[in-house]
Amino acid sequence: MKLELNLADEFGTGLADGALAAEFRQGRMDPYAGICAEIVLNFTGVRNANSSFVNALVAGFVEQHGPQVLDRLVFRGCNPVVRVLVESAISLGLEKHEMMA
Repeated sequence: MKLELNLADEFGTGLADGALAAEFRQGRMDPYAGICAEIVLNFTGVRNANSSFVNALVAGFVEQHGPQVLDRLVFRGCNPVVRVLVESAISLGLEKHEMMA
């Protein structure tokens, strides 16, 4: 099973609200972490994002589900700014997960 989430369709072209991202992650991503072979976060059409949003979405997911979830997580359509934010969020999530262990 593959889950593809188009973030521009869900939130528009600017991703800025970390609380909305956390709520979205809990409702639309977390339940599928153990059952989907692939979870695609499609950033196509997203022009701007901030660390609050991306950290809540990506770092929180990695922190909760561990580094093995990265084998199933795919990032599509990232512009250079979003790519840097996603890479930082992955690192943060891994660090937080390690602290919990």
